[in-house]
Amino acid sequence: MHWDDLRYYLAAVRAGSYTAAGRRLGVNRTTVGRRIEALEEAVGIPLFHETPLGHEPTRQGAHLLETAARIEAEVEALQARIAPSVQHEGHVRIAGSGGIVAEFAAELLAFQEVMPRVSVELLGELDPLDAITYRRADLGLAIIRKPPRRMAGIEIATMSQARYGLRGGKRARQLGWGHELDAAQPGQWITANPSGDAAEALGLTTFNSWPQMKQAVLSGFGTAKLWCFAADAEPMLERLDEPDPRDDYPLWLIHRAKAPPSPALSGLIDYLGKALAARLCDQTASRASSS
Repeated sequence: MHWDDLRYYLAAVRAGSYTAAGRRLGVNRTTVGRRIEALEEAVGIPLFHETPLGHEPTRQGAHLLETAARIEAEVEALQARIAPSVQHEGHVRIAGSGGIVAEFAAELLAFQEVMPRVSVELLGELDPLDAITYRRADLGLAIIRKPPRRMAGIEIATMSQARYGLRGGKRARQLGWGHELDAAQPGQWITANPSGDAAEALGLTTFNSWPQMKQAVLSGFGTAKLWCFAADAEPMLERLDEPDPRDDYPLWLIHRAKAPPSPALSGLIDYLGKALAARLCDQTASRASSS
């Protein structure tokens, strides 16, 4: 068994396919497949099996993954001791509920200033659970009550929603969520505003992402319930009512439970966990003191 073969196996599980793993490793998919076949021959067992969600590690493969992740961590720790100036490298794909990830561009920029060799890709996904399940994303900023068992993650903070409008603007027009977001997030946080068929029946103008909705309210297009942490920071917006606790939802950082996070992903999770908690909790505390 060779460490390089373990490294290729780790990359394939994390990326979700030989092609994606090869792109991250700088080789073609054939090379990835050949190295994993060599590893399977060395240990004498298959390392993948077919599931409804695609290829997953076998039980023995999962044990091998744990060992490979520990070896990787030891190598990283050794490098940090003998060459502290060497930084993590990697590529992390991020999806957020309804495009909420765009709200945290400042934190992502600060992360890349700290770890410039880790590139970040923001995906136009509406449902991060689906994106992670089908390996289109590595990390999700998910607005959910609790992640499913196939996901691992950390809860950042609970976010509140309230109705906002342009300061001094008209109040009559209500805005809603569109059919696409209604299908991606059925019966979840989007119920704070009319959505899908209900919004269409009311004749509302609808939007399918958080940035679209927020910009529409900022433009004086109408009123809608927005996330307080973001809307309160906009001087042009005015809060029209107090948050309803029934519209509160936690924000989670989630990733696939069966794929050990890469050093780049672990670094991003650690950084965002602290940065987002500080931002959300500070704004909640300032609202409470002002009231």
